[in-house]
Amino acid sequence: MKHLLLLLPVLSLVACSSISQQECQLGDWFAIGKTDAQQGIEASKFRSYQQECAKHGLSSDFQAYQQGHAAGAIEFCQYDNGVLWGQQGKSFNPLCSGTLETEFRLGYERGRQWYGAKVALENLQQVFEQNNDTIKELEQRIDSNTDALAATKDVERKQELTSENKSLRKQLGQLQRSQGQLQRDLQQAELNFSLMQKLEGL
Repeated sequence: MKHLLLLLPVLSLVACSSISQQECQLGDWFAIGKTDAQQGIEASKFRSYQQECAKHGLSSDFQAYQQGHAAGAIEFCQYDNGVLWGQQGKSFNPLCSGTLETEFRLGYERGRQWYGAKVALENLQQVFEQNNDTIKELEQRIDSNTDALAATKDVERKQELTSENKSLRKQLGQLQRSQGQLQRDLQQAELNFSLMQKLEGL
């Protein structure tokens, strides 16, 4: 997993990466291109560098950038980085195409499986918790109506409360049955994700 460390520190910085006036002046375009590729950034990023350097009246060297980028892409497009890229839920990185695709894609598909299991588990957990909250609310309303029934002597009010409780109990029963199935689905999703965790050594 030697190439994995190249990717970890920069995932959150890729979107905002830019270039300073000093970097434009130094003009180490091979190193800039290589670093970008090591971070999974496509060569099209060079256009923004070109524009930034031009603002300072400085030139840029696409040929050197492209050569460095090609060297960095070889390091980036490895199995381990593919796994991490997939675990982030990202689309396949077109940087790793052609002869560089095989290893990266194998890792990427593995990472996407992990990501899919994680998302499925989180979604089920969210629905399960929401249903639990709704069940509690229904039970509280039924209890409140039952107390009100015992306290009131108004016949019309008793009928309203009785009718409302009947409807609430129907909703509650349906939700409780649904929650039972959802709990079984949740247990299966937890098992699937646990297996994925073990496969990835997490």
